[in-house]
Amino acid sequence: MQDSCIVLNPFARTARSLRLEEVLPKVAFGATVWVTTHAGEAEALARKAVQEGFKTIVAAGGDGTVNEVVRGMSGSAARLGVLPVGTVNVFARELGLPLDWEESLIRLQLQRERVMDLAWANERPFVQLAGIGFDAEVVAAVSPADKKEWGPMAYVATGLTQITRLHPRLTIMAEGFEPVCARWVLVGTGRFYGGPIPVFPKANPADGLLDVLAIEDVGWMPSLAWMLTMPLGWHTRLPGVTYFQTSKLRVEGDAALELDGEACGRGSVDFRVSPNTLRVLV
Repeated sequence: MQDSCIVLNPFARTARSLRLEEVLPKVAFGATVWVTTHAGEAEALARKAVQEGFKTIVAAGGDGTVNEVVRGMSGSAARLGVLPVGTVNVFARELGLPLDWEESLIRLQLQRERVMDLAWANERPFVQLAGIGFDAEVVAAVSPADKKEWGPMAYVATGLTQITRLHPRLTIMAEGFEPVCARWVLVGTGRFYGGPIPVFPKANPADGLLDVLAIEDVGWMPSLAWMLTMPLGWHTRLPGVTYFQTSKLRVEGDAALELDGEACGRGSVDFRVSPNTLRVLV
């Protein structure tokens, strides 16, 4: 891995507990290891790695770290690698990577490459999922301290406080489809959301399409129906749920936005996909 740079988020859940900032440089098979010191620095370090000619840039962290690294790599020919040491690691699950960071590190040495789509929300890329409305409000409301201490359960607990709120109404527009009104919209490139949950049953990360779920209402009864039917893949057939695939769409409304599990402001969003532009080691 002489031509690889690992960008490590030492505050990611597993990285922090194992003190990987001390361990990883000793076992990285010759890769250069750069450690972030604050949120947003992974993007800058990935951009620096591209400028210095590294052929592979490895995001060692959670989905938010992956997103930052991809932003820094955008427009380059560098390949993305992933060491899943975050809270949920949805993108790593989508790739079928071992969730043990040491096994994933060994896997990276095999240099097996896959080409995938890259999605965009306005001018920001994302690799797995965007949420507008309910889940984005949850992401924005979860405190860093609770996330570090409780992991995925922090999102569940915060979600229970948000579920009865009246979320802003959104309008979803896509060519070939009638406009849809909803209070929660999910846009994905792959199948998984929130862990090993196949929210988008038809998704293929290399088909040039975005999968879209528009949920008309958020509350106790719709959420209960959602949870009961999702394991069977029936949630897309529920009343008030619209599921379709498209290469681009617009979501209008004053709602919160999250990309790959990180809060990204609020407002109307134009989504599009760049087919087969992201090179990933699997």
